[in-house]
Amino acid sequence: MIELKSASDRLETLQAKMQEYIDNGAQLGWLIDRPERQVYIYRPNQAVEILDHPERVSGDPELAGLGVDLRSIW
Repeated sequence: MIELKSASDRLETLQAKMQEYIDNGAQLGWLIDRPERQVYIYRPNQAVEILDHPERVSGDPELAGLGVDLRSIW
């Protein structure tokens, strides 16, 4: 699942929403914060991983082979 934060969104609200998706069975979630150029990666039973200014995000191992090039999003 992918959530793209806009300038008008509240980060805390989106983080809670992402955690709710994980709590309800989602295996992988990416919260992309365009204004800050950060990606929050959510997985069950793991701490949220935060990437600063990544050029690419990978769905491995949950979605092997899936990747998103973020350069055009930034």
